[in-house]
Amino acid sequence: MIRHASLTLPAILLSSLANAAPPEAPIPTVEVSGSADTRRDDVNGKLSVSRSEISRYGDNNLSGVLRRQSGVSVSNGTVSMRGLGAGYTLILVNGEPVPAGFSIDSIAPALVDRIDILRTASAEFGTQAIAGTINIILKKAGGAAQRDASATTGLRPGQGDPAASLRLADQYGAMAWSLGTDLSRTVTDYAAWIDDTGSGATPDRRVTRDLGARTITRFGLTPNLSWKLDKGDSLAWQTQLERSRDDALGSANESLIAGAPTSYPENNFAIHSTIATMRSNVTWTHQMEEGAKLLVKAGVNRNKRENAYVFRGFGASTLVRAVDSDAIDNSVTLSGKYLAQLGQGHSLGIGWDGGRTQRTEQRLQNDNTAEGVPLGVLDENYRATVGRLALFAQDEWAVTPRLQAYLGLRWEALRTDIIGRTQPATGVHASVPSPILQLLWKLPETERDQVRLALSRTYKAPTSRQLVPRRYTTNNGNSPTNPDSRGNPDLRPELAWGLETGYEHYFGKNGMVSIAAYTRRIDDVTVQNLYLDERGWISTPFNNGRARASGIELETKLPLAASLDLRANAARNWSAVDAIPGPDNRLADQTRATLNIGVDWRADPAWTLSANLNARFDGAVQVTPQLRTYRGPERNLDMAAVWKMNGSSQCRLMVTNALHQDRLYNEQYSDNARRSVSDSRTLVRLAIEVKL
Repeated sequence: MIRHASLTLPAILLSSLANAAPPEAPIPTVEVSGSADTRRDDVNGKLSVSRSEISRYGDNNLSGVLRRQSGVSVSNGTVSMRGLGAGYTLILVNGEPVPAGFSIDSIAPALVDRIDILRTASAEFGTQAIAGTINIILKKAGGAAQRDASATTGLRPGQGDPAASLRLADQYGAMAWSLGTDLSRTVTDYAAWIDDTGSGATPDRRVTRDLGARTITRFGLTPNLSWKLDKGDSLAWQTQLERSRDDALGSANESLIAGAPTSYPENNFAIHSTIATMRSNVTWTHQMEEGAKLLVKAGVNRNKRENAYVFRGFGASTLVRAVDSDAIDNSVTLSGKYLAQLGQGHSLGIGWDGGRTQRTEQRLQNDNTAEGVPLGVLDENYRATVGRLALFAQDEWAVTPRLQAYLGLRWEALRTDIIGRTQPATGVHASVPSPILQLLWKLPETERDQVRLALSRTYKAPTSRQLVPRRYTTNNGNSPTNPDSRGNPDLRPELAWGLETGYEHYFGKNGMVSIAAYTRRIDDVTVQNLYLDERGWISTPFNNGRARASGIELETKLPLAASLDLRANAARNWSAVDAIPGPDNRLADQTRATLNIGVDWRADPAWTLSANLNARFDGAVQVTPQLRTYRGPERNLDMAAVWKMNGSSQCRLMVTNALHQDRLYNEQYSDNARRSVSDSRTLVRLAIEVKL
């Protein structure tokens, strides 16, 4: 039912290497494996990306790791499943939803133990997952003593992109602890050509050269503690602290070919951002009679982002726009679950998940001419409060030795209230019951073949920014292909029914072949309304009818020889929005197809070579009846070589984006068009990893 209402680390490493012995046996590893056995016996079909897979190519961000996974695509740092855009995929960290504006690349890969990918929603983790769920599991305290360190540097002159990480862990009696820390600096630059044309009564054409550079400096700390209490109880504390600084500079120079120039044909900008994040939770586990268990988790989270932005425009008139803004997210969470075995073959879980998040944004904008003459002041703020409560029950039922079932029901209520200085109070209240059924049938007379079937009810709630009726203006060149944007307080959640099926064949130790198909029916789908008002072109979201999405995924892991493994996956996605005329009336930002082909060759006990080719194909999308977009194919080739120098040290050479292909993006609105071509760079990095 829906109700709508209103760096000492490099020195340590070099010292260790100086004393290194000749090559010995490979470094032993203990990990949670994403092997065929783990996946084949899980009724949810969970795909686990293990620690060794995360570190294989030495990625300095998690989006690089995820784009190589089956059914996952990455665009401009946004990770999605089933080709669907932002918001359709539920992102979790240690099982908890991330706040609005969260970047998956803010978590260093060195801090991650594994990544779980679920194609179907889970009653326990949440049903805001029309496309699926990605759960990032951070390293915890416990286990044997560890002293691991690594240092990485780029081999590009002037842009070393240094990074270092250290992880310490040990156990004293009933207490275990771990401490992870990482420090990195990443420098990127970009160049793009933008070609704007208009063929109306007064044809015009402008070509703009965009240049920019960005530096991100990041420091992270993850202390963890765990205690074993009496009678099998335990207490665990996990915390993630992060502070980063993001500095960017850019300039645009416009060449007029025909017609009239924009207001500021020459312009530049500078932005300095500071982000501080804290996530902390405590989990109490209580052992009960007959193997039952009660888990209760309480958490607090805080994210603060401060921005200082300056835009300078020069033309017939001048503009200096200075914007100081900040956004603060504070949240508290409380969740719990009771797990027990009921009768023969039943694993019951019931629980709750609640939280309250308050987001405040402030923005002070001062406009002046280059000579200092005031042009205007804009002082805005708003506060959004989001409360959520969910109740769930689930049963993993072994119906027969060959048939497993998962029955789940989750009821989730959301209440979003927004108030601002220059706007009336608005809000959305919604409650969604979500039944989930999953079946795993191991075919008779074989241990290698099995079939999956799943039915689920999921939804996608609007973000605070989508609800706030505040106008976000472009600094220069407002047009149908570069419009302002504004939220819609009347926006409702999207609701979806999903059906999927799959066939899996396993062979050898880790070999497998699978094919899966899915379909989604989405009601109250969100589309964009693009129109011209007295201040220029503007785009705003609104609900408009029904959409359908479907697709097919293929995956294989082939151990071709004792020292040679081949991995491949491919996905093809379709969608149609009823309210948009075709052809290509697909859901906006949907990736049409993805392809990954990877190979690992263990040349000898000391050397491993890996390569992965990733390709994504987006194609054309009819976004509105008048606006059409096209994104060109993107191909990435990553390579890595690992040399295990001895039993405690290894060296990793990594090449990322070896093809350095240009990126193409086109937009067409009636007789206006924009074509953008941006470059990409190849990164070569060297890492040294040591067990101290």
